Amino acid sequence: MKSYKLKWLLGLISVFIAISLGSCEDDETKGSWETQSLEALITEAENLMENAEEGINAGDYKLGSKDQLQEVVDWVYWRIDNSDSQDDIADAAIKLQKYIDIFKASTVAVAMPWIKQENDTYIQISDNIKSVLDGAWTIELKCYIVDLNSKGYSNNLFSAEQSDPDSGFGVRYFSDGSIQVVTGNSNWVDSGDQAGAGTMKSGEWMDVTMTSDGTHHELFINGAKVAAIDNTHLLAADASFVIGNSPTWTDRVCNAVVKDFKVWDSVLDAATIDANRTQSFEGTESGLICYFPFGSDLGTEFSDVTGNYTATTVGEIEWVAEPPVVVLDYDNLNAAIVKMETLKANVTEGENDGDYPVGTLDYIDNIIAEGNDMLANETRQSALDDFATTIDEQIAIINSMLVGDADGIYVDREDSDAVGFRITPNYTPQGSYTVEFDVKLKTLFFESGSDGEIFGNGTYGLRVYGYNEYTEEAILNAGRIWNFTETSGGWSGPESPALALKPGNWQHVAIVHDQDALTTSIYVDGVMVVSQSDISYPNESGWGETWLGNSWGGKMNGSIKEFRIWDEALDANDLNAQIAGSEANLRMYFPLTKVKGVQFTDETGNFTGDMRGIEWNK
Repeated sequence: MKSYKLKWLLGLISVFIAISLGSCEDDETKGSWETQSLEALITEAENLMENAEEGINAGDYKLGSKDQLQEVVDWVYWRIDNSDSQDDIADAAIKLQKYIDIFKASTVAVAMPWIKQENDTYIQISDNIKSVLDGAWTIELKCYIVDLNSKGYSNNLFSAEQSDPDSGFGVRYFSDGSIQVVTGNSNWVDSGDQAGAGTMKSGEWMDVTMTSDGTHHELFINGAKVAAIDNTHLLAADASFVIGNSPTWTDRVCNAVVKDFKVWDSVLDAATIDANRTQSFEGTESGLICYFPFGSDLGTEFSDVTGNYTATTVGEIEWVAEPPVVVLDYDNLNAAIVKMETLKANVTEGENDGDYPVGTLDYIDNIIAEGNDMLANETRQSALDDFATTIDEQIAIINSMLVGDADGIYVDREDSDAVGFRITPNYTPQGSYTVEFDVKLKTLFFESGSDGEIFGNGTYGLRVYGYNEYTEEAILNAGRIWNFTETSGGWSGPESPALALKPGNWQHVAIVHDQDALTTSIYVDGVMVVSQSDISYPNESGWGETWLGNSWGGKMNGSIKEFRIWDEALDANDLNAQIAGSEANLRMYFPLTKVKGVQFTDETGNFTGDMRGIEWNK
């Protein structure tokens, strides 16, 4: 019994000694590391967080910066309690120092969004703003226009507009400095030239304000009312509100820096609008629903001061501390002009095969003059570079159009660069007339649309109908031609049966209008295919030109030659006659059977033709 008790006691003492030794080892592991330097960093981090103010204004620490640093400090405390060596302490100090440096650099920078003039570029405001825009409101914005020139139809400062139905509103300025307010209600009504050329200026800050009570809308520039319209505003249900562009026509983009965007839930009076230009705002003012100072770089998505709305930058937007000073590079355009001048020095005009066509030197001079004008006045780098490319392309075209036999000109419907043959000045017959020409359609199949125009001047012309699906019905209904004519009674004109025109062969077409008889007839290869009575001559066109191969934007796909306009109703037996170009009552004559270059006069000397992206058949 005594022996058993002694063994039990010795065992207990052994366990106690082992535990004591292990405990001493643990104490040595956790207590012998040098942590003074790390603790100093912890104190620095905690003081930084205690004194830092987060926000969205310049100089504030970015939202979330304190939480990020606190997570690292918490981890450092854990690391101290769970280190296995001095290296662990050193690693923790390195990490904490890194995040202290990140925190110090996380202040919101002084910056404003520069909306660069590239398609699909804008600042989009979250769609919950649209509930405000469906009532009475005032929108205020400061803008610094870098360049007044337009990339698309206009430069939209802000808008929420859509088509189908035409609805929404916008404020847009143009390259001459005019500015408009526009609203839609299944229509578009704009303020026209109330705020005309010179209202908007580049290179200075300007205050732009629009007010709306739902039916009456006013526009203020620098506190002064410049335009007003009345048109019930129909909210653009499917379009977002954006700054610097249109949400629908996204080439209407500005080249501008913006700041201090505010939306109020009422119509502010003129005195308040003027006073607001120099006031500071906190975002808590009564009636101030949305406020984006746009005075600091917050990235690509961020909230406004109220916290209720979000802005998202889309496309080419750069945050800048100051509005940019644009320095243009003229090297490409200067080099292109020199190449054109070199070509000019080597051009010999003539009428023999291989000569440059008569008129080539004048054409070259016009291009050089346009290039020099751009050097003096153009403020867009993209426009300078684009015209340099155009000059290079024109040199290649000029060299490809030496005098030689031709079988008409070809308009390629599927080539977006092929516009047509432009004839100036425009001419609209105001009595009896005949238009005749030869046409050879390449195809009646149109990948998009169902018709194309052989010629037109805005109030009359000839349209051919094709097909865009391979069905028997569609194919057999193609080849119809319509002499569309706008008279005092509206649009009318004779339309032929199907298959009047067939692709692959030259066909002679004539439109003969007899004002005395009030009839218009269409002949194909000398045979009348349709006639209409009780129709007068077309209204005088407001266009500046007549087009061959195009008109209202629907191009034919084919070739044309021997284009003539007579100021008389020719007899069927006199159509498609051999002529010299000096006949009585012959108003216009372009044979198009000899390459004459890019720009040239007709046989009467009264009209000029211009090849716009089309080709000679050689």
